[in-house]
Amino acid sequence: MKIMENKFNKLFAVFILAAILSTIVYIAQPNETGDDIQISYGTALYAYNVSDDRELIGAATDVFIGKVIEQVGNSAEPYVRTHFSVEVLETIKGDVSGKVIVNQRGGFQTINHETFLLLTEGDELLQPGETYFFCTKGNDERGYTFIPVYGNILIKTEEDYQNTMKRFQKALAEEIPEKLPDKREQQE
Repeated sequence: MKIMENKFNKLFAVFILAAILSTIVYIAQPNETGDDIQISYGTALYAYNVSDDRELIGAATDVFIGKVIEQVGNSAEPYVRTHFSVEVLETIKGDVSGKVIVNQRGGFQTINHETFLLLTEGDELLQPGETYFFCTKGNDERGYTFIPVYGNILIKTEEDYQNTMKRFQKALAEEIPEKLPDKREQQE
């Protein structure tokens, strides 16, 4: 089971990386210092229908609502990610609780003295102080990584909070589990 999960995670990462690299669009925007930052938008490819809440939650290991405390770092291997400290407010699926690290695919990267902001389909970086719904895939030594675009929903009001909870509790009750590779793929 762990081998299949690792294969899926690697395949998912390769799809995301390939999509980001193949669909880069540059737009110059000044940052706070007046320097230009190139913003690169990539398109994600998914192995399941992420627009169907039942499949989205079926592919996730942990689903929760949390408040972003602060950005705590970034990394570029195997792809650019930004790490945030998040206080879990309510768990919908899994056993996540307390303060955790949530990873977002994308973030700032400097190449040859030029700074780039890599975003998947315009999925803006999380904002400290804001509350989000998170649909994440796995928890490892790097934290919880949410599914780009569909796996983070900004919650602005108490009504948003309640509606999001109801929406995804219903999706969990009707969950469509992630399709596993057939036995031929498992033996490879």
